[in-house]
Amino acid sequence: MSTHSPAPADDVLRPRDLGQILDQTFRVFGRSWRSLLPMGLIGATPGLLYSLFVLSLSPDLQMGPFGNPLVRALAAADAGDFSGVLRLGSLMVVSWVAILLLYPLYKGALLDAATRAVLHMPPVSVGESFRVGATRYGAMLGSHALLVLMWIAAVPLLALAGLLVLAFLTIPVGLIALATFTVFTGHAVVVEQKGAGSAIGRSFELVRSRFWPLLGTGIVFWLLSTLLSYIVVGPSSFAAGIVTAITGSFLPFTLLTLVEGLAATFITPFMAVGLTVVYFDTRVRREGYDLEWMARQQAESATGDFQP
Repeated sequence: MSTHSPAPADDVLRPRDLGQILDQTFRVFGRSWRSLLPMGLIGATPGLLYSLFVLSLSPDLQMGPFGNPLVRALAAADAGDFSGVLRLGSLMVVSWVAILLLYPLYKGALLDAATRAVLHMPPVSVGESFRVGATRYGAMLGSHALLVLMWIAAVPLLALAGLLVLAFLTIPVGLIALATFTVFTGHAVVVEQKGAGSAIGRSFELVRSRFWPLLGTGIVFWLLSTLLSYIVVGPSSFAAGIVTAITGSFLPFTLLTLVEGLAATFITPFMAVGLTVVYFDTRVRREGYDLEWMARQQAESATGDFQP
């Protein structure tokens, strides 16, 4: 992370248009990549391991389907032996439960690192960012649980709103709107020390008067991340397909998985920085919030806990 002193008022407090937000995001990431990339690598590791596990179930093409451990387990289940299926199923369930429980901790640490970078605060270790995430873990986990329940409840309501016939329109549009309104929930938990429910309410409060600009900004960042990912992964995916067709080996797709993990290592913290820049820009526009004061206070105290 940057070792700069907290940013001056005209740098932090000035509202930005979309172009300036993108420019600030690239500048912050370029300045603080040393502290952000480890966070990205940690976030990419579960997906990378899962992809490698799935690939491990895929034999070389010459081996035929019965070289696949999953196929062998299913064949054994047909014969009355369910031990293989139960082992694979248990591993999958345990892995996903662990990821779901650990993700709020990771997100808290990631937002801590991104916020420090945006505010030009002194760097801290990855462990310190995770300590901050741990102090806010209960609220972060609770907010994620509430958001999941909101999404589950929203689907049938949106389907009914479209009278079922137009559900293919009302469901995605409604879920995109819900995602926009709740986009700052994590920042409300980590930066403003809000509880689970109040963090969601705080996000609605911030987004309400800036919904359309924030939706447009989110679409631009999504397109940008997709483009960056395609630039890295696209050529590798094309090459892996050709090599696999020629050699009959899935090894190229294993290497492709590593490339995808590398891309996620960069894109995840980049998007976190962009969201953080937008969060502070929204607070400045709505509240004239003195971010320089907050950055200075946190730099002086060096406690690792953010205060609003």
